[in-house]
Amino acid sequence: MTKFENQDIVCISSIDWDPIWTRKQQVMSRLPKSNKILYVEPPITLLSPFKDPATWSKWGMWFKGIRRLTENIYLYSPPVVLPFGNKYRLINRFNQWWISLFLKKFISKLNIKNPIIWTYMPNSGDLVDRLGDRKLLVYDCVDEHSEYTGFINKQIMTQMERLLMQKCDLVFVTAKGLYDSKKDYAREIYFSPNAANVDLFMQAQDPKTQLPQEVASIPGPIVGFVGVIQDWIDLDLIKRAALTYSGYSFVMVGPVAAGIDLSELKALPNVYFLGRKDVKELPAYIKAFDVCINPFKLNELTDKVSPLKFYEYLASGKPIVSVDMPGVSNFSDVVEVASDAEEFVRLIDVALKTETPVKLASRLARARENSWESRVEFMLSKMVKKIK
Repeated sequence: MTKFENQDIVCISSIDWDPIWTRKQQVMSRLPKSNKILYVEPPITLLSPFKDPATWSKWGMWFKGIRRLTENIYLYSPPVVLPFGNKYRLINRFNQWWISLFLKKFISKLNIKNPIIWTYMPNSGDLVDRLGDRKLLVYDCVDEHSEYTGFINKQIMTQMERLLMQKCDLVFVTAKGLYDSKKDYAREIYFSPNAANVDLFMQAQDPKTQLPQEVASIPGPIVGFVGVIQDWIDLDLIKRAALTYSGYSFVMVGPVAAGIDLSELKALPNVYFLGRKDVKELPAYIKAFDVCINPFKLNELTDKVSPLKFYEYLASGKPIVSVDMPGVSNFSDVVEVASDAEEFVRLIDVALKTETPVKLASRLARARENSWESRVEFMLSKMVKKIK
């Protein structure tokens, strides 16, 4: 691995460390242990608990201060902030100033000096300059944040992100569409898509991996989905497939975002929702799947997404059916890619009935080329050049 040692890192993340692991945790957990990392979780707003009662648990987290996770990773949850910071620039400025008052104190407490600031938050341009001297500013862009639904002002969000990128030494993006839309606003930008914990998800092929009872009792064949059930998941497409194949079971593994209506799917006798599972449990659930599906809605947001679940499916070795999105088009030689809803439904049956050991081996080979270790190595190689 590229020599990247003894650095202080402040990671401004867009997701809590637990319970859902995404790119942020996968990358930070793979940095050499000699690096000290302060992982800053996203704050909630005063309105968050009223929109999503699950966030009440975060209300008092900032009183806990720093929580030590491992020998070199520390977690911090900032104080509650004002709502509408992604809609009004003035509110975002106030919120970032407010966060900086507390964050600077804990940076000092950990004896972090001249850190690498590694941000995933497009609105953090109003924060980074308030944190004192820094060695490097890195923005790892994983989504087109301006296309999110909810309390977002697209123009303001775009302006804040461009401000951040102008300050950055390095920008990484996970999708070609993101690269095309950001390249004119960044001094140095690189394409680095998502990946998988290959060793973990290959356990789906291990004879020693036992099926959890709740999925083992579901009749096959099983068409499976793993991930957060958000508004960008095409539930109508899943419903269409489930109605077409009444003899197949459709299993959804993952938490359901607030406001998502599952009533029509839950009314179908062959659709099962198993809820959130720990990441280490997922290979055992995927082992029960006969086909994995990647049913994104096709829009401006998903056009610039590198689907994390797709790489995890690939590492499991299972047959995959995906909608035709840029993030998977380069894998059409090893997975089934559908051009429309009708073809997506048809390809589920094709994937199930035409599986061979050769196809399995091909998917696993491609998965090994797309590990988190390879992604981290690439990113660090670019950062080391800047540090020197």
